[in-house]
Amino acid sequence: MAKLIQGHIRTESGSHMPNVCVSNGREVVQTDTHGEYQLSCRSEDRFVFMTAPAGYLAVGKFYIDLKNAGNFDFTLRHHPEGENTSFSFVQITDTHISVDKRAFASHLEDDLARIHRDVGGLAQFIVASGDLTAGGGREEYHAYLRAVATSTLPVYHAAGNHDDDAEIQGVNFMDFLGPLYYSFDYGPVHFIVYDGEGHLRRDGAHQNCWMRANLEIQPSNKPVIIINHFPWGSEFYNHWKTYPIIATLSGHWHSCRIFLDGRTVHYNTPSLGFGGIDQSPRAYRLFIYEGGKLRTESRALVSPQIFSGISFRPPPDNVLGVVQGFEGVHPEPGADWHLFHGNPRRTGSAAMGPEPPLSLAWRAGTGGSIHMAAPLVAEGSIFQSTKNEDELFGDGLAAIDARAGTLCWRHSTDAAIKGSPAYCNSRLFAVTVTGHVLGLAAESGKLLWSYQLGDPSQRWVYSSPLTGHGRVYIGVSSHFVALNQESGDVVWIRDDFGQNDFLPSYASPAAFGKYIVVAFYTQRTNLTVLEAETGQTVWTKTEGKPYHMYSTPVVGEDGTIYTVSGGAVRAFDLETGEVEWEVPFMLNRIQATPALAEGRLFVSTGSGTLHAFEAGSGRKLWQWGLSENAPLFTPYAREGGVTLASPVVAGNCVYVAAANGYLYALDTSSGTCVWKHNLKVPLAAPPAISGNGLWVGGCDGFVYAFVSSDT
Repeated sequence: MAKLIQGHIRTESGSHMPNVCVSNGREVVQTDTHGEYQLSCRSEDRFVFMTAPAGYLAVGKFYIDLKNAGNFDFTLRHHPEGENTSFSFVQITDTHISVDKRAFASHLEDDLARIHRDVGGLAQFIVASGDLTAGGGREEYHAYLRAVATSTLPVYHAAGNHDDDAEIQGVNFMDFLGPLYYSFDYGPVHFIVYDGEGHLRRDGAHQNCWMRANLEIQPSNKPVIIINHFPWGSEFYNHWKTYPIIATLSGHWHSCRIFLDGRTVHYNTPSLGFGGIDQSPRAYRLFIYEGGKLRTESRALVSPQIFSGISFRPPPDNVLGVVQGFEGVHPEPGADWHLFHGNPRRTGSAAMGPEPPLSLAWRAGTGGSIHMAAPLVAEGSIFQSTKNEDELFGDGLAAIDARAGTLCWRHSTDAAIKGSPAYCNSRLFAVTVTGHVLGLAAESGKLLWSYQLGDPSQRWVYSSPLTGHGRVYIGVSSHFVALNQESGDVVWIRDDFGQNDFLPSYASPAAFGKYIVVAFYTQRTNLTVLEAETGQTVWTKTEGKPYHMYSTPVVGEDGTIYTVSGGAVRAFDLETGEVEWEVPFMLNRIQATPALAEGRLFVSTGSGTLHAFEAGSGRKLWQWGLSENAPLFTPYAREGGVTLASPVVAGNCVYVAAANGYLYALDTSSGTCVWKHNLKVPLAAPPAISGNGLWVGGCDGFVYAFVSSDT
């Protein structure tokens, strides 16, 4: 049976505070002119908590634990800085603090110190958007609080699935940090911290009632920012569309994405504790609210010993059409690089190419930034997809003259393009991270048609299109399609490979004759062969996590399929799906696609090693590695070896780009390094090759062209 509780809210000087929101987790009331409030209290209620108005901070805690309550009064301290109409704050997420593995309190202390140095006096507070701990244990919360205590900025905490799972039910979070959901004001903005795990695994009715009551009581024009650990889509956020929500902040997927949905921008930020699942570097996001608008700066945490700094925003000098260098690189007609990894079989190989030593011919700005998307070479142009993880400007495709490096055209998109485009018959095909498929005229960049892969709020597309049979093949496990190249019309569609995206898949489809080979990560279907004409299944693999495909399958001339999955390199028979050979292998979860040439399979890792296998047997031929540390793009790694991109082969050389900024050329027979060049910018994308040229995109958003030195 409910009882009535009563309390007051006053300032330190004793003044009454009217119109302050107070809640029991279900109802929301406001204090009267005397600063008094009344609320019912049920046995299941754990807290009474208030929303400190802008310009005030709670003295002590903003909540009262009903288990230990002596009275129900709150005291506020005037905080003039909090009344400013312009302010900044930092979002960190997925720190995963543990006492025995991977991320420790000392790591978080170091990161907070780095953030404080970087933002100086710019930021006013920090939002930690969930998965604060590795498992929600009490020792982990002690460690987390010990680290957070070193921050000179206030920290607002949200619960993630690792903090608040089915076994713990959020009890430890509440014991150490208070309510699982709450709100606060800063400047003109109202912040709501939402407990996504509670909504999923417990009765979310109370929380949603609280949230609606909380929103209803706000002025109708007051901007709202929602902090929710989970990057949920329209199914959830459509319930709140009538409110002035300008942004949502999330983590959980250890990846970077922004998605514009009407007036709301959904920001997903990579992990602070270690490298992201999408090979994004450890990072935090700085938010600046100014002039009634919100803008952001994603800042990667890179060791100063490697680079002075890196961001996935286009740097100031990355201006479209700015070229430094000389002409002299010549793509070869008929030997172009039309697809990711060069060809439909995704072998990443060219019979001929530039011979080391190479010289830098030119570099050209794309107007965006580049991560893992390799360039294409076709019609004498370089086609490079770009992204900007903070603003819409910089997302899209750039066409650059392959010889001179001058800009031909740029096509802007409403979301980042994470993978390489595809070229066929004077047309270019690309897909945004939100699943918007584009068909463009290669000569001009003019949009010819478009197609949406289901709900854009649910899409996390990192793969590249495949062309063949007059079609474009692209999609995710719940929405994989064959589209007509001329019209964009659907030829066939498959929606039965898995559920809606849970962790993005990075594998692009490959082709061999009348078949296409499709792989997925963290889905029911790991690997499947389809009839290209009809989309019908030839065979499929559903063996679970050990067979989750990290990278694009590669198909040999004889039809053998080569894959890299959880802990092995495998060769499959194309017709039957039988495993021909299997070699245990530690990839470190990176999405590097192997290269295949002259009977050798080349596989790079996140620990700075490149391995050569005999394609027919899986016998290891040689291994090459780097001794330095640069785990910039390795998922779940905070320290360790150099992350290597997908290798490509040209003639007798295998080229591999690295997170330490170097481009290496190795002899395919021996693994001996015959040439290297330091671009002094991290490299995560593989190069493209044609004629006497090699082109590669750097994380600074420039495309770099190399040519044989004797040219």
